[in-house]
Amino acid sequence: MGVQETKVAQAAKVITGEEGSARAAWMERLGEGPQRFKKFIHEVRVEMSHVTWPPLAEVRSTTFIVIVTIFFFGVFFFVVDMGVSKVVELILKRGKL
Repeated sequence: MGVQETKVAQAAKVITGEEGSARAAWMERLGEGPQRFKKFIHEVRVEMSHVTWPPLAEVRSTTFIVIVTIFFFGVFFFVVDMGVSKVVELILKRGKL
């Protein structure tokens, strides 16, 4: 009886036009896509106009500081890693004797 009920319900939707309205709503939502994208781009431009951008000299100086810091920590961790490797190597060699 459940199969008959679904067929009857489907027929009722077709007769009352509910199925057609669902298709129309889907087509309407599909057509809204370009307008929504255009609104999004407009909002992004408005928000970006509120951003305070730093001067070029400040960007260069902070970039230089970041590069120097990365170089320093790279060398530091390389030296620490080599030291720990040598200590572990010595411990393992003594363990074999």
